[in-house]
Amino acid sequence: MYANYKGQFTVEFIMAVVSFIIIVVYAMNFASNEMTPFSSQHNSNIIQARAYQISEFLIFDDGSWDGLPADFANENPNPLNPARIGLGNGYHILNGTKIKYLNTLCSSEAGYSRILSKLNINNHVPVESFKDFKSYLLSENRCVDISIYDPYSQLVSCPPKAESENWECVKSKTSATERLQIVRYSLNDAGEIINMTVGVW
Repeated sequence: MYANYKGQFTVEFIMAVVSFIIIVVYAMNFASNEMTPFSSQHNSNIIQARAYQISEFLIFDDGSWDGLPADFANENPNPLNPARIGLGNGYHILNGTKIKYLNTLCSSEAGYSRILSKLNINNHVPVESFKDFKSYLLSENRCVDISIYDPYSQLVSCPPKAESENWECVKSKTSATERLQIVRYSLNDAGEIINMTVGVW
């Protein structure tokens, strides 16, 4: 008479399955631990590249500014509506009037949001405001700060330190896991050295 072992597990089979599961879990854990530094470095590279792109745009683009300085004193609700916020006035030369425009535009949270929009890094844009999922994926929810100094004083503080403490973007700066900045040098209309710092988080 023959014994019927159909449907029964052998010890060797159980050990093989357990060993296979252990090896798969170990390999997945090892791979995830090894990928973390690469993904972190990738994110840092993206932020640094973004800061560099913004500084290039501000220095080399002439911008397209609307509005007159008189509008600022009249507290016009929309004194500036630039199509582009470039500050250039020739190769590596920044225009003093455009620098003042940028600083004034950045003095309010609405103006700062407009700057982020022009730089295409809208901050905290709700999902429902996008027309489709692709535009949501391509968007960036980052913030930026821009500082410009001439040899004598600070010309631009964007966002302004004192007034912006409760701005949504500025509040996110303290909780940001990474913030990178880039320093660029240029000239003003008088040929003096201008220091521009652009930070992104």
